[in-house]
Amino acid sequence: MKIKGIHHISNLVNHPQENIEFYTSLMGLRLIKKAVNFDDASTYHFYYGNNNADIGTVITSFPIGENTKDGVKGGGQIVSTYYNIPKGSFDFWLERIKSFDLNVSIINRFNKKHLVFSDYLGITNELVEEDSNRVNIYSFNGIHKNNAILGFNGALAHSKSPEETLDFFINILGASVSLEDDNYYRLNLNSNFAGILDLSKKSFKKGNLSKGTVHHIAFSVDSLEDLLKFKEKIEKLNIFVTKVRERQFFKAIYFKEPGGMIIELSTMKPGFNSSEIDDQGTKLFLPNHFLDKRELIESKLIPVYVKPVSKLKRHHYLDHDGYLKELRFHEVLTRINELSKLSKERSLTDDEIIEQKSLRKEYLNTFKNNFKNHLENIEIEDITWN
Repeated sequence: MKIKGIHHISNLVNHPQENIEFYTSLMGLRLIKKAVNFDDASTYHFYYGNNNADIGTVITSFPIGENTKDGVKGGGQIVSTYYNIPKGSFDFWLERIKSFDLNVSIINRFNKKHLVFSDYLGITNELVEEDSNRVNIYSFNGIHKNNAILGFNGALAHSKSPEETLDFFINILGASVSLEDDNYYRLNLNSNFAGILDLSKKSFKKGNLSKGTVHHIAFSVDSLEDLLKFKEKIEKLNIFVTKVRERQFFKAIYFKEPGGMIIELSTMKPGFNSSEIDDQGTKLFLPNHFLDKRELIESKLIPVYVKPVSKLKRHHYLDHDGYLKELRFHEVLTRINELSKLSKERSLTDDEIIEQKSLRKEYLNTFKNNFKNHLENIEIEDITWN
């Protein structure tokens, strides 16, 4: 009884629209579901993956809001997620990431070249070429099957107690050490795909889970029977394990391994139905226990959309009303520009002049209010100088 590779990885982020733009427009992943947190309907839960939403390709995000504190990377966390890209696409991705104005570097891990970059929250991603017949046929925003992300390659873990974490993965979860150097163990997770976990040999101070960090990593198990056996096996170590949770796409248990990392074990079935993928996010998927509250839930969530962008930008609205105000702000600005262009072609009518003055006043008032709110939300850090 062994885990069978990475099932999915879940991040904590801030703004839902910014998250969608990062994973769809930059990364070229397919939005699988626009859903809510199974335990908290006030928070979105986005699923992204390859064309078929295969297990081992799915990255998920919980947008917990801009007003939450920044997370701190440390022991008990996944600190970098590795993705496979097709052979020959390394230079394409290097230039693409640069074109989105993100910092990018190249490192080597166990003699493989990794392209490393982070989103503005600091969540780190690494791209590594894979020489295989695997293909992701999903195309979006300039990404096609010759360069589309194939799914997970693996992940990098920091532990508060790396030797205990190593022992747990080998003796409880059935992983094995395939490679080792002065700094890392490379664990084989019994899968040819999404089958790597690198574990730093250094002990790290406990991190703080919040926006900008990975909340948990999930590993695949073959069946519900195996899931229950793992639950019993781990509980014998006096580790708290949740009851089996129904996630509709799979069943799962959650616990913390001895080094502090939140682990989820998930069944491979039933998985995502590829015919029910909603890559435009047109409908909010709700777990069964929230279905009777759909109208209330939808009224409080920030509207989101999937459309190609060439640059990543900040969205400062924090709720549904804020979204409508920002939408109005851009409508006003667009109309002001239209009238300005029109005035260079001909004289504006009296009605157009009145409209122009009214829109300019509305624009300035909105701009002043936005600037004031921005200043009020700046956090000043108390620094003691030595």
